[in-house]
Amino acid sequence: MKKTFTALFFILCAARAFAQEFPVDTLYKTGPLDSRINVVILGDGFTEAEMPKFRTEAKKFADFLLEYQPYNRYKSYFNFFAIPTPSEESGVSNPGTAPDAYPDQPVGTKKTYYSGTFGSTIHRLVTINFTAAYNVLAANLPTYDLIVVLINTTYYGGSGGSIAVHTLNESANTIGAHEIGHTFTSLNDEYWAGPQYGWEAANMTEVSNPAEVKWKNWLDSEGIGVYKHGSDSEAARWHKPANGKCLMEYLNQEFCVVCREATTERILSIVDPVGKIEPDTSSAFLVKEAASFKFDLLRPEPNSMQIEWQLDGQPLANGVDEVILKPEDIAGSGKLTATVFDSTHLSRAETMQMGRIRTLEWRVQSNSPAVFKIISVTDSLCAGGSTTLTASGCSGPVSWSTGVNGNAIIVTPGATTTYTGTCPASEKTATATITVLPLPEVVASNTGPYFEGAAIELNASGEGKFFWVGPDNFTSTDQKANIRIAKIAHSGTYTVKVTNQFGCSDTASTVVIVEPILGTNSDPAQWVRVSPNPASDFINVTTSLSGESELTIYNIAGKKIRTKVFTKETEMKLNVTAGMYVYRLSNGGKEISGKLLIK
Repeated sequence: MKKTFTALFFILCAARAFAQEFPVDTLYKTGPLDSRINVVILGDGFTEAEMPKFRTEAKKFADFLLEYQPYNRYKSYFNFFAIPTPSEESGVSNPGTAPDAYPDQPVGTKKTYYSGTFGSTIHRLVTINFTAAYNVLAANLPTYDLIVVLINTTYYGGSGGSIAVHTLNESANTIGAHEIGHTFTSLNDEYWAGPQYGWEAANMTEVSNPAEVKWKNWLDSEGIGVYKHGSDSEAARWHKPANGKCLMEYLNQEFCVVCREATTERILSIVDPVGKIEPDTSSAFLVKEAASFKFDLLRPEPNSMQIEWQLDGQPLANGVDEVILKPEDIAGSGKLTATVFDSTHLSRAETMQMGRIRTLEWRVQSNSPAVFKIISVTDSLCAGGSTTLTASGCSGPVSWSTGVNGNAIIVTPGATTTYTGTCPASEKTATATITVLPLPEVVASNTGPYFEGAAIELNASGEGKFFWVGPDNFTSTDQKANIRIAKIAHSGTYTVKVTNQFGCSDTASTVVIVEPILGTNSDPAQWVRVSPNPASDFINVTTSLSGESELTIYNIAGKKIRTKVFTKETEMKLNVTAGMYVYRLSNGGKEISGKLLIK
């Protein structure tokens, strides 16, 4: 059911009596206001002459947020509106009394619609007159879920709470996303703002035990742990899931997986993805002829909706939002159910997932005599898949060609197969043919290993649609995916899912290695010597270390060119094109890298 902010309901009702009406600009509308998340963007410090600027900035921010994770997965769940409210003066008030006030920012009071002002004690804390904003919403668009106010200044600042506020600073978009994290999702800052801001939130807790912490399901994700907010006694009481790797701490980061989960669950708690249901479920439906049972469904991008249909508890169909029933499918009366669940990988919260299951139920009736037949959940499968065959219209257990008895069986055909069921009571038979579709042939590879700063290139074979996932929240839909500048955090396993023209998918993985370019020893002559350098056809390598050493040559992209194991001294032929290369020598736990110029 649709939820809206209602704490100020009575205030809003009273405010409508005297609040001014303004035009409401529709930026994006994907559906009815009572079944979407309605985001309203207001502007403060924009004069009448600056209304075009406000509309441009409002549209720019809406576009940004709809492409930001995880909002980009649920674009169809949002409506965006802008309400232009001209201010008498352009800009924002600045008391100039905060110790961190910007020295180059003019001090003074501006006559603006929402009385926007920088903070008097914390300068970057930009606030507005909330009552003025609520009055505007009450008179112009009372069915809202989120208010965002843009402040017409390029100086850095913003605030969260009941309303998200941010300036037009060069970091405006991420400031806004950060503040919306507070306002929409009730996330807390992951930098330590003081003991007055310490409380339990999705990304803050006093619990330090990894087995009990609220984000325990994400502890296997890179960068996620149980980190103290600081070293002093009060800060050390509180813990966060990421350390310098989340938008709620630094604007140059994206949401960590814990904050994405909380945001996703907030979205799914507001919007019911199931829309119009046909026929109505309030009374029994008499099936006189082939009848359609269906519902409208909001699907994320990519689609993560699971749909399961059952007739009298037996599987009927999967993955579709419409089924057809004939009179003979129903033995007198029965129950048709459709279960809808968003299986998004963005959330691992089991308790909240249970609340996201929607079950639709129709009572169905028929006056036709039962006909013995076999119903399959699907008539085609991808190789390795299973389906359920259900027999109806037989008074006793059915004998199947697989050698088992019962009214339903699960089959996993290795090739296209026809299954036969026999009703012993009537000696009638029925068949169902399951077509097996091929999986794509998938191979994943990369051009590494790499050093930091090199370009990573991931390659996938096959034809169809591609979807890569990997470390550091990497995703791509390209067959040949690239990471322009390699970092140590990019090391790890990358998996690509390929979906062919039949809708069948398979995956393959490749391991990427990114290593640091190590600094040379302060006295390399005592450790290792590579000569000549510059070189042409060969190099001599000597080391004072005992035991086996391994020498590896990489090109500037991080691709391994030559490798050799030796003791004390060796000669390596090069036979490579001219250019800059990197060598690395390892011996036990010791290693050193250096540059090698080949002419």
